[in-house]
Amino acid sequence: MKNKASRVAFNGLLSAFAIAITTVESFLPPTALLPPGIKIGFSNVAVMMAAKNLSFSSAIFISLIKSFYVLATRGFYAFVLSLSGGVASTLVVILVFGDKKGRFGCVGAGLIGAQTHNLAQVAVYSLMIGRAAFYYLPVLSVFGIASGALTGLTLYFSERALKVFNLDKLKSNSAVWRRHHRKEKQKNG
Repeated sequence: MKNKASRVAFNGLLSAFAIAITTVESFLPPTALLPPGIKIGFSNVAVMMAAKNLSFSSAIFISLIKSFYVLATRGFYAFVLSLSGGVASTLVVILVFGDKKGRFGCVGAGLIGAQTHNLAQVAVYSLMIGRAAFYYLPVLSVFGIASGALTGLTLYFSERALKVFNLDKLKSNSAVWRRHHRKEKQKNG
C-alpha cells in the first residue's frame, strides 16, 4: 500500500510541477531574440519523468492535466494546440523509453519529444489557417533541438537528484516496468 500511495503522491507532485512551470512560462515576456510562440517547455520534464518511471497512464494523465489547465487559462485554441502537441509527444516519449536497448536516453527522448510536439502543433494549426502554418516548422525545429536537449538534460539531472528519494522503488512497482521484466524473463528462459 505504501508504494501505491507513493506512486500516487509522486504523480500528484509531477502534475503540480507541470502546472506551475506552465504558469511561469506563460508569464515570461517574449524576447527580441526568440520568434513568437517559442517556449522551452520545462513542464514536459514532468511528463517524461512519468513516462520513464511511473506508467503510460501517468504520463498521459499529466499531459492532459497540462492541456486542460491551458484551456482554463488561455482559451480553446491554445488548448487544442497544447493537447495535440502534448499527447503526440507523450506517446512518442513512451515509445522511446520503452526501447529495450535504451538507445536514446533522456536527451534523445527530449529531442524526439520536442520535434514531435512541434510537428503535431503545426499540423493542427494548419487545419485552422491552411498550409502556411508549415512555413514556421523549420523555425520551430531549430528551437526544438535546443529545448529538447534542455528538457532531456533536466530530466537526466533531476533523476540523479531524486535517487535520494529512492525513485527505483516507484519504478519497480509500475505496471510498465513489471510487463517489461516479465517479457525479459520469458525471453531469457
